[in-house]
Amino acid sequence: MKTLSTFITLLLFILGVHAQEITISGTVSDDGEPLPGANILIKNSEIVVVSDFNGNYKIKAAATDTLVFTYVGFKSKEILVNAQTTINVILEYSSELDEVVVRGMGSIREKKTLGYAVSTVSSKLEGKAAGARVSEVKPSSGILENDPAYGQLTAGEINDVEKYAEFVKIYTSGEAREIAKKWEFNHDGRTDIQVTDNSGLPIANVGVALYKNYNLLMKGMTDASGMSMLFKGKNSPTDTYLVQLYYSGKIEGKKISRNQKQVSFTINEHQASNAIDILFAVDATGSMGDEISYLKSELKNIMSRIDASVKQKRVALTVYRDHGDDYVTRAIDFSSDVNEVKDFLSAQHAAGGGDYKEAVEEALKVSLSQSWNEKAKARILFLMLDAPPHFNQENVAMIKSQIAKAKEQGIKIIPVVASGANKEVEFLMRSFSVSTNGTYVFLTDDSGIGNDHIEATTESFKVEKLNDLMVRLIEQYAGVQTAV
Repeated sequence: MKTLSTFITLLLFILGVHAQEITISGTVSDDGEPLPGANILIKNSEIVVVSDFNGNYKIKAAATDTLVFTYVGFKSKEILVNAQTTINVILEYSSELDEVVVRGMGSIREKKTLGYAVSTVSSKLEGKAAGARVSEVKPSSGILENDPAYGQLTAGEINDVEKYAEFVKIYTSGEAREIAKKWEFNHDGRTDIQVTDNSGLPIANVGVALYKNYNLLMKGMTDASGMSMLFKGKNSPTDTYLVQLYYSGKIEGKKISRNQKQVSFTINEHQASNAIDILFAVDATGSMGDEISYLKSELKNIMSRIDASVKQKRVALTVYRDHGDDYVTRAIDFSSDVNEVKDFLSAQHAAGGGDYKEAVEEALKVSLSQSWNEKAKARILFLMLDAPPHFNQENVAMIKSQIAKAKEQGIKIIPVVASGANKEVEFLMRSFSVSTNGTYVFLTDDSGIGNDHIEATTESFKVEKLNDLMVRLIEQYAGVQTAV
């Protein structure tokens, strides 16, 4: 009996050791050359990390788990963890993938959603991309020596401000409603405030505030179209509402009914400067490795296409990872020297992460603390990511405060969602954009670049090149003509 008890104790101890997670790190290479963007996943799970630009990775797994190493154009390899904490892997080139053309850190797949085969259109885009530095594909590793050509990533847009009836339908039931509730977003009682001058022209940068029963609900600021969208929330027949404007040291107000959806003001002597501020906040964790080199090329192209007619155009950049990584955030403040920001962008690469969720709240906090021009005609924050923030009450409160800050300062948040995102990311980011009168952008599979992209919940959308789409949005929200 004692022997049996000892055996059971020993067995439980062994099982406990095997179930305990350990951190495994190592390098994925091709016979000595690192493979950035390789996928390392735990077999029969959804846990996956991506190697950084030096081929390094880090993942948590149990001793009984099997790691699967994959890279486009190479044979996959499976390794049982056992007690290993360092696993270096050399992948072998596969000659069986003739249909795949490796470009940068993603793959070009044969797709004809846009009306042409993407694998053949890539060479055409490279020829069109003036100034783009594109090298031949190295047959041994499939890695580009320099930046890929811009104009390759494809994307769609869902403007929930314009398609609000569809937005309400989606967010009144199901998963979208639960996610909005989880993160404490309330999209009920939309109220549009429109401000124009005596000639009927829209006035930007007018402060607006909405009061319920004389208690402040939220603040906002009119954009280049003279509009700000606020939300009353749930109401009752006894509730009273007041809208106030703040401009040039003056205050104006109007009482509105609880069911009133629009209110207009006509004012004078208040004009925004012909200036725009654009900040790009980019998730630089390992999971972005399949697309980040392409995103860098697109962003550099976008920065170069801001119209010369704008009196002052400034750009800024925030890159972020997660708590416990080499850094949480890195940022360069607004600069009119586009090349300075481009150089900062060029120095960044994808690494770290390890779990699915990242420090999105810190990226917002740092980005919104930069020196935004309060007199600019437009202030736009492009938030480029593939994962949600960590969910806890502290982060819920921080995100709510940062979204309220963006709203009050007239900063439109435009999420750009990359591959690997789930529905929580989509629905949360659409709440970000609606709350700040922005729009929602998402990468699509049509380019054939990167891993799979989530299918957006919408009745319809148009597929565009990402750089053209983002330039179009800058033009739309700033009211300027941008160079094409």
